[in-house]
Amino acid sequence: MAFSQPHRPSAGAIPSLIKWTGSKRAQALRIVDLFPSFDRYFEPFLGGGALLYFAGPHASFAGDIYKPLVDFWKQVQTAPGQIIHSYEREWRKLQAGPPGHFYKVRERFNRAPNPFDLCFLTRTCVNGIIRFNDKGHFNNSFHLSRRGMSPDRFAAAVKDWGEKLRHVTFHCGDYEETLSGIRKNDFAYLDPPYAGSRNRYVKNLDQNRLFKVLDRLSTRGTKWALSFDGTRDRVDLRTELPPSLYKRHFLLSSGHSLVKKVLSGNVQEVRESLYLNY
Repeated sequence: MAFSQPHRPSAGAIPSLIKWTGSKRAQALRIVDLFPSFDRYFEPFLGGGALLYFAGPHASFAGDIYKPLVDFWKQVQTAPGQIIHSYEREWRKLQAGPPGHFYKVRERFNRAPNPFDLCFLTRTCVNGIIRFNDKGHFNNSFHLSRRGMSPDRFAAAVKDWGEKLRHVTFHCGDYEETLSGIRKNDFAYLDPPYAGSRNRYVKNLDQNRLFKVLDRLSTRGTKWALSFDGTRDRVDLRTELPPSLYKRHFLLSSGHSLVKKVLSGNVQEVRESLYLNY
C-alpha cells in the first residue's frame, strides 16, 4: 500500500526512545508534511528514527553503519521485552549507586558494544549527547541531575515503537547498501552526519560521494529529502550543495544547540537545512 499524507499528529507525538545526536523529533511534523506519496520508504542514516515513526507502518528499509544502534532497533521490533527488562535492571542499579554504575556500564559497553548498554547510556548521559573518541569509544559523562526515564515510561515507548516497526527491514552497513534496492516510485530521507560534525559520529561524511548518490537517485526518478547543515543564530554553516541537485530548500528550527550549551554555556538557536529534489 502506497504511503500518503497521514492525519497531522499533535506535537510530541513521537515517543522518546533512544537519544541520538541530530534527532529530528523537533522537526518531524514539518518534514512529514513535505513527504510525497511513495511505494516504499528508505532511511539509510537511521539514528533516532523520528521520521521512521511515521513511515515505518508502510514497507520501509532503514539502516545505519553503527551496529549497536541497528541491533537496538531490531530488539525493539522483534524482542521488546528484552530491551525493557535490561533498561529497568540497569536503571534500578543506577538509582542505588550513581554515578558509579553509569561508568561501569560505559566501560563494559566500550569493551563489548551492544544494544542494551547503548540504550541505557544514551538515556542517562549529559543531555543525551552521543559522542565518541578517536578510538570509537563512547565518552560522554553521567547527567548528574537526571537519572534516566522511568522504566514504566520507557516500556510504554518501546511498545508504541514496536507497533510502528512491523514492516521495517533493518540493515547494518553503508548508506549506499541500504539504498541499493530503491526504485523510481520509492522515497528516501537522508539525515547524514553534517559537514561541521566532529567526535559525535563513528564515521564522518564524504560529501562528494553523497552528492553523487543523490544525483543517481534523481536520474533514476526517485524522490529524496536531505537534512543537512543550516545556521546557528547568525552564523551560516550551510554546505554548498550543487544547485542542480535540488528543487526546494527550507530552514527548519530544531530548537537550541545542546552541544554548544554543554561546551560553552551559550544558548544558540539552530535551524537545519532540508533539501528536496521534487
